[in-house]
Amino acid sequence: MADRDFLEEILETEAEAASRIEKAREVAQLERQRVRQETSARIDNAYSEAASIRQKTLDEAESRYTELVSDQSSVTVRPLESLSEDELSRAADDIAERIVSLLEHR
Repeated sequence: MADRDFLEEILETEAEAASRIEKAREVAQLERQRVRQETSARIDNAYSEAASIRQKTLDEAESRYTELVSDQSSVTVRPLESLSEDELSRAADDIAERIVSLLEHR
């Protein structure tokens, strides 16, 4: 009888171990699902924030462009032939300065 009791105890222990393993698997699966949902929500938030930043940057660039274009519309343009060497040199310096400024703000 002692052998039979010992065998029953082993079988009960094995059944308990199998039950615990199954429960642990279920808990792990639920945790993986929770983490996936949380990660998905964070990714969605990051995309929304990136879109907001992109739109803000585009709006600022458009505003700056409009400002630059409106500044240029008030400038009187003379033919190149009528400009002196000094005026051409100053114009080239101004253009180079604007190019550097635009490149710095990229």
